[in-house]
Amino acid sequence: MRLWIELFAVLIMAGGLGGIFYLIIKQNAIIGIKTIQFIAIVFILPMLLILGLEGSIGRETLSVLLGAIVGFLLSGTGKE
Repeated sequence: MRLWIELFAVLIMAGGLGGIFYLIIKQNAIIGIKTIQFIAIVFILPMLLILGLEGSIGRETLSVLLGAIVGFLLSGTGKE
């Protein structure tokens, strides 16, 4: 079961990379704050999921990193 979750996380990362390339190449989009937040969601969160499932990082470290990422992603929502 753990392997399937990790494979799904890798597929999310690959799909995110394809989405970024599509925006940059086909639509001539620039890399702004929304793109950086998208990259954080698509790459860092699945990577943390994989590292947590493999036991490479502890629960405390995982919770601190997830809290920091969520805080970063939600920090600009009040400005819009």
